[in-house]
Amino acid sequence: MHRYAHFVNWVAVLGCTVLMLLFVAPSYGQSALNDQTSSGLQEVVVTARRRAENLQDVPLTVSAVTAETIQNQNITNIEDLNSFVPNLKISQDRATSSTINIYIRGVGQSDPLWGFDPGVGVYIDDVYLARPQAALLDVLDVDRLEVLSGPQGTLYGKNTIAGALKYVTRDITGPATLTASATAGNFNERDYKLSGSLPVIPDHVYFGVSAGYLRHGGYGEVLQQPDQPPSPLVGGQVSNKDILVGRANLTITWGESSKLKLVADDILDNSNASGGQRLNNYLVPQLSDPFDVYNDMPVNRDFFHRDGYSATYTQTLTPVLDLKIVGAYYEGHGQQFINFAEVDQNLFEVPGAYRDHQASGEAQLTFHNDLVKAVGGLFYMDSTACGDYNASIGSLTLLGIPAFDLYITELVNGCVRTKSSAVYGDTAWKLTDQLNFDLGVRWNEDKKTATVYQADYASFAPTQLLPGDTFFDPNQVPAGFFPDPGVVTDYTNTRAFVNVTPRIGFDYHFTPHVMSYFTYSRGFKSGGFDMRGNATLYPGTENGYNSETADNYELGLKSTWFEDTLLLNFTVFYDPYKNAQIGVQEFVDPAAPTNLTAVLNAGKQINRGAELQSAWRPTQHLTLALNTGYLDSYYEDYLVPCNVFTAAPGCTPGVGSVNLANENRPLNAPSWTVSGNAVYTWDFQPGTVLARVGYDWRSFTKVANTTPSVTDQPAYGLLNAGLAFTTHDNAWRFSFDAKNLTNKYYRVAGYDFGDAPIAPANSYIGGISQIGFYGPPRTWTVTAQYHF
Repeated sequence: MHRYAHFVNWVAVLGCTVLMLLFVAPSYGQSALNDQTSSGLQEVVVTARRRAENLQDVPLTVSAVTAETIQNQNITNIEDLNSFVPNLKISQDRATSSTINIYIRGVGQSDPLWGFDPGVGVYIDDVYLARPQAALLDVLDVDRLEVLSGPQGTLYGKNTIAGALKYVTRDITGPATLTASATAGNFNERDYKLSGSLPVIPDHVYFGVSAGYLRHGGYGEVLQQPDQPPSPLVGGQVSNKDILVGRANLTITWGESSKLKLVADDILDNSNASGGQRLNNYLVPQLSDPFDVYNDMPVNRDFFHRDGYSATYTQTLTPVLDLKIVGAYYEGHGQQFINFAEVDQNLFEVPGAYRDHQASGEAQLTFHNDLVKAVGGLFYMDSTACGDYNASIGSLTLLGIPAFDLYITELVNGCVRTKSSAVYGDTAWKLTDQLNFDLGVRWNEDKKTATVYQADYASFAPTQLLPGDTFFDPNQVPAGFFPDPGVVTDYTNTRAFVNVTPRIGFDYHFTPHVMSYFTYSRGFKSGGFDMRGNATLYPGTENGYNSETADNYELGLKSTWFEDTLLLNFTVFYDPYKNAQIGVQEFVDPAAPTNLTAVLNAGKQINRGAELQSAWRPTQHLTLALNTGYLDSYYEDYLVPCNVFTAAPGCTPGVGSVNLANENRPLNAPSWTVSGNAVYTWDFQPGTVLARVGYDWRSFTKVANTTPSVTDQPAYGLLNAGLAFTTHDNAWRFSFDAKNLTNKYYRVAGYDFGDAPIAPANSYIGGISQIGFYGPPRTWTVTAQYHF
């Protein structure tokens, strides 16, 4: 009752604020603005409902950032969207550079392991990226970025249970154009970007390319650990960036409406390992700089490479019927060397390799007349993700004699193949001049075949797995290794997951500039198999886990005022999230130390809140924006089976399961996210000067463990600013930009395997891995750009 009253109070505060602005603003602003010659806010066209329409006419929570805003606000990576979208969290994942960790309204996926599906769908144009690796995209030759908040199961299908992010590239049809830029900054940042296009055959054939080389030095480095011999890794950079990205576009048009777009794109991430800070003084004193590390694993051998091809064909079949066909193929592979302990000792180290490929096709028809607008289509995807890793789980000191130290090595490998099929339709019916009725539904089937293998071995020094070495082939067991206990998982299983996701809603236009709406929608994240599952200790892992679903109820108001100089959008939502896929783990020692894991449909999570998005352009030269999100996210159920996890709190003889909802809180679900931005321009004879400032604040956030953890991030705020000069012919632009001006240290991800020491004799348990990974420190850049 207290939680409900708290939620209602905050929604009431935000709602009353909006209503006060709506009713007070006309009496204040209309006369004031009539005395000015200011132009209105820019109209934004989006394709959130698979057709082009004004953002303010879409009865959904959609945030869009245009190419102009991308440049003015120095949005260089989709991670920067945190400052513009309420209740959004985007960051690099744990110990990686370009793997995305994205949550919307408290829902996402924190584990990028192959086999686990994301909770937010990422799209490049109309192509769905099935895996999070290399999906933390840098912004290059982009027309706009769209974020759809809340379940999008009807139009976007699987794994959009929290929402979708659309990366929309520039349409190259038109006159020849070229944009080139060079950036320099602290941490030896050097970024070079080039994009251009030209008509090869006027009005028929166009060719465009874009490329970027993006790099900066490490935010931290490997240090010499005081109690260890001199290390050759000392001085190696961590948390650097070294990315090469390119895209080629061939667009062909013929007839009155036929258009074929062929795209090839490639990204190579050669960035070193990310540096994480030990969050305790167990084993070694905590380092003061959160990016510096101790390490015995190679930091310069991480990489990920993804390339792909897509073809999009569009044609107007009749004045009311349009056709779109999209086909794509992507593949990627990479490797990582993760030191879970961040010390110069072999205590908890995980080298891994990863590979995936996907082929997809979609056919879509859109229909529109005076009564109805409709879209329907067929979708198919065949994707495979595979991986291998070793877990070198420390050393056990026997008799105090180093020669008898016992090392434990775990081998995990496998693949999951997913065949996805879907049929969908969505309609908007005009009931009156002001009232519309929205109705849609999607049928989706994911057929998954998983192969999972796990074996545990032991060895005595010096035959242990050395830092940087790998053992991925179960048929080539290293000399000196012996089963302990040996193969614990070896199975292949197939399951089909069928989900039906409807959408229904109404939107009412009070005036051409004020619209309210109500919508109900469902989303899902597909079921699957735990790639880490130990079938010996938990035989149920072979059966996999079910899909999770979310039912979203949303009430919203969208409005523009005073000749489109003031925008006010307000949303309240209630999103019960059922069959949540919860990962549970426990260290056990039946014969050898083992990290027992299970993915259980054990949770019911409630997400409810409110969002305010506003922008005001009081004069031609000044634009202000304020975005506020309130989120009340909690578990109603968090059920753990006692027959598997015997050490769970409350598990006593005779107890079948315990509900640990009160002991756990959802990840990446801060109660408040607030961001404000201001842009002012001055016009001079040579050109225009633009000054901007922005502040992004978010409250307490859990980033690693749902239980209380040293990785929890207290409330923090980031201050950003910039200054730019653009010549009147828009040919040259010079800018200075700074992010995180106060040099705030803030955690975005982490590991926590327990406080130290749970059992002093066993170095693999407790305190070894309590690591925080941080967002970028204070950075500044200067950029020169040429455009024609």
